[in-house]
Amino acid sequence: MKKVKLLILGKSNVGKSSLINHLTQNHISLVSNKIHATRLSTFYDFRLKDYLIQFIDTPGISITDNNLLAKAMKSNAQKHFTNCDLIILLTQLQDSYDYESAIMEDIFSSNKPYMICVNKIDQKQNNKYTTLLEQKLNTKDYSMISIKENIGINLLVNDILSKIENINNFTKYKIDKKNDVYIVQELIRESLINSTNEELPYESAVRIISYDKQKNIDQINAEIIVTKENHKKIIIGKNGKMIKAIGIKARKNIESLLNKRINLSLFVLVKENWKNNQDLLKDFGYID
Repeated sequence: MKKVKLLILGKSNVGKSSLINHLTQNHISLVSNKIHATRLSTFYDFRLKDYLIQFIDTPGISITDNNLLAKAMKSNAQKHFTNCDLIILLTQLQDSYDYESAIMEDIFSSNKPYMICVNKIDQKQNNKYTTLLEQKLNTKDYSMISIKENIGINLLVNDILSKIENINNFTKYKIDKKNDVYIVQELIRESLINSTNEELPYESAVRIISYDKQKNIDQINAEIIVTKENHKKIIIGKNGKMIKAIGIKARKNIESLLNKRINLSLFVLVKENWKNNQDLLKDFGYID
C-alpha cells in the first residue's frame, strides 16, 4: 500500500479539522467555531483504495507575529510545505482572497501538486464570490463542498485520488511519536474552548503532564495554563462545575478516539505571559 502525505492549509475556522473528521468518520481533530483553535500540526490516517493517506492538519497561519506563540503556530504549519506529497488549500466563499493569494505564493515555491477547495457553499450562493476567487487566484480549477451538508465530498475524494495517481515519488511517511499525545491535548483544548467565553481560547493552553497506559483504564493528567487569576476562576467555575464539565466532554471524545476507558484529571495553573515562554511552548509541542 502506497503512503501519501497530504497537507491541508487554510485560514483559521475555514473547516480543515472538520474535513479530516468527516473523511476519517471519527472525531479526532479539534473543531471549534472560534478562531485559532488548532495550534499544532497533527496527523491522521485515511485509507483510500490502494493508498494510506496521512492528513496533516495545520494551524491557521494568518495571525500576526505579535508574540512567540504566534510565530510558532506559523512555523508549525509552514515546515510541512516541503515534506508532503499533495497540498489542499481550503477556503470559503468570501469578500477577499488576499490571504489565499499570499499562501499560493508559498505553494508555488514548494513546487508541490496542489488543489483548491471551497467549503461552506451552503452558506452563500452568489456568483460574485466565485468570480472574485477565480480572478484573485487566477484559476477555474477548484472543488466546491459543504462539510456540514455533505455536499461535494465524494467528488473531492475522487479529485484527491486523481491527483495522487499522478504523483511519481512520495515523501517519507513518518508520524511524530508524540502525535497521539498531541491529539489528546488538542481534544482537551476543544472542550475548554467550546465551554468558555471568547477571550479564554487564545489565552489558554493545555499540557499533558502524564499519560499512564494501563490494561483497562488509562490515566491522563493534564494542566490548563492561563494568564490571569480570573481566567482560572472562570475555568474552575462555581463549586468546580465548569472544570468538571470540561473534563467530561474531553473524556468522552478521548475515549471515542482510543476506544478505551480513561481517567482524566485536570489542573489549572496561572502562568503570566506564557505565550512568550520558550520552555513552556516546547512543553506544549508548539516549538520543536
